[in-house]
Amino acid sequence: MARITDYNRVERLKQSTMKLVVEKGYGGASAALIAADAKVAAGYFYLHYKGKYEMVNSLMHQVFQEIMDMLRALWAQGSSLDILIRELIHSLIEMANNEPVKVKFLYVLSNDYSFVLDREMKSNINSFIQTVLEQGKTQSAIDSKITAEDLYLILVINTIQFINQRFKSEQDAVRFSETDEEHLY
Repeated sequence: MARITDYNRVERLKQSTMKLVVEKGYGGASAALIAADAKVAAGYFYLHYKGKYEMVNSLMHQVFQEIMDMLRALWAQGSSLDILIRELIHSLIEMANNEPVKVKFLYVLSNDYSFVLDREMKSNINSFIQTVLEQGKTQSAIDSKITAEDLYLILVINTIQFINQRFKSEQDAVRFSETDEEHLY
């Protein structure tokens, strides 16, 4: 007989995973610790995920997908490169203000050599960045020497680094403003 999934428990697993990855790093956040923090049995964790990598990768995919869906929708509407960049920065700033653990989670994983994005996610991100880069070069909005890797680092990683640096230096209730968005833009 199939078991009924308790979505509150699954959500607690997700929140605990992000929290523990931020606090202990990818290597320090074991499936057992995640389950204990979420107040579920370790077996419940394994009922839904094969292991920690699958859980973390799923969360990383979910967070990136939120951003990519918004950017693809803007791109499909014919938004300019300028609007796309502003919305990307705005989305990450909003995420930092409303769900700081998500941005911290991205930061930790992007700097952890023991965690590698799955091929599908890498491919989707690279494909989109390449499309934006080609369009930007066609419109002479992006220097011809800029690579897709450069564009990703400038737009995504730089913004995440900026946010994280503020979190680390101020540690109390950090709020980002339009001035911060303008600074990043």
